[in-house]
Amino acid sequence: MRSTLLVAALLATSCGDENQQASDASPYDGPELDAQGYPPVPQLGTQIDRMGRPEINGFLNSLFEPNTAKKTAKRDAYNHASEPENWAQTTLDPTAIPATKIIGEFSAYLGIFDAVDTGHPDVPQNGCGNLPSYVTPASSLSYVGFATILADDQLYIDTARSQCDRYLALELNAALGVGYTGCGGRTLTHDVIDTTYSLLFAGAGGFTSGSAPRIGDGVTAHADVNNLMFPFLGAPH
Repeated sequence: MRSTLLVAALLATSCGDENQQASDASPYDGPELDAQGYPPVPQLGTQIDRMGRPEINGFLNSLFEPNTAKKTAKRDAYNHASEPENWAQTTLDPTAIPATKIIGEFSAYLGIFDAVDTGHPDVPQNGCGNLPSYVTPASSLSYVGFATILADDQLYIDTARSQCDRYLALELNAALGVGYTGCGGRTLTHDVIDTTYSLLFAGAGGFTSGSAPRIGDGVTAHADVNNLMFPFLGAPH
């Protein structure tokens, strides 16, 4: 998993006090979930998945959890949450004391990822404390504001605009005050991972004055889109 490889190399450093970190963080990501066999057939009408912003559930929910069963259960709980107004307070692990909720899980991982850009030559004011809505001094509340924004895991689109040239355009406007001219949302040619890395690791400093992400995974976005023939995209990168 490319996100795991990038973050695991820098997991030894993190931001915030020790009570704010994910207590079960480990550099081991466990076996791939889709290697565990087929799950039971769901009941008709039961929500089994939801898709908002790519990698938010995978990146901020149990990324370094070594217990595969617990990781699967927490990510399933996230996907089963069906009421947007309750997403931030959805319980992921009822066995924890106190029970782990989405807002707490996201806040803990943001405290880890905030340190990833430390020393990055292209990121101004790199290091801890440069994520959106960060609250000083470092505490368990430092990342709650940004975690709340991310917990509202749905793509926003400005239907009054017809050009959609930037992923997370409306979210970046809300979190960072970045102006936008496009509709937001996501297209097949957007490099969503580079944008996600840059935002989660460096906030506003993760983008150039031209809004290009400064932090990437080394994999280019798809340009080989075919609108006429399935599967519409070229070979996986």
